[in-house]
Amino acid sequence: MRLLTAMTLFFLAITVPVKAADADIYLVSFTADWCPNCRVLDPKMEEALGRFSDGQIEHIVLDMTDAETREQSFLKVDGTVFAGVYGDHLGVTGIGILTAPDSGEKIACVTREQSTEEIVEIFRVAREIVLTEPALQRQTGLGMCPVANDKVAL
Repeated sequence: MRLLTAMTLFFLAITVPVKAADADIYLVSFTADWCPNCRVLDPKMEEALGRFSDGQIEHIVLDMTDAETREQSFLKVDGTVFAGVYGDHLGVTGIGILTAPDSGEKIACVTREQSTEEIVEIFRVAREIVLTEPALQRQTGLGMCPVANDKVAL
C-alpha cells in the first residue's frame, strides 16, 4: 500500500501542471545532463536562489536531457503561463528565465556568463519589476536571453 501511495504521489508530482501566481516571480531553467553550460550555471542559480526567502522566487526546472524528460517538462507547464517560455526556448539549455506569474512575461534571463552576485541582482531587480509594474506593461530584457526558435532575443 505504501509503495502504491508513493508511486501515485510521484506520478502526480511529474504530471500536475505548475500553478502560476504562488510566488512573486518564477525562474524557469532549461537544463540537461549533457549540457556543459548547465554545469556552470545551475550551481550559481541555486546559490542565488538561496538568498531569497520562501515565496519570493519559485524555481521550475525543465529537463531537456532526452525525449522522456522533455515530455515530463512539457507536462509541468502545459496549460500554464509558462508554456510559452517552454515553446520559445525548447532546445536551448543553460539558461534561466525570470517570468511573471500573472502574465508569463519574460522579465530577464541568466546565463553562465553572469557571476552569482550578478544573478542575485538580476533576481532582485526582476522581482521588483514584477511587484511594481502593471502586467503586460513591464520592462523586459534585463539580462539578454539567447535567441531561440526564430524568436527575437529579450
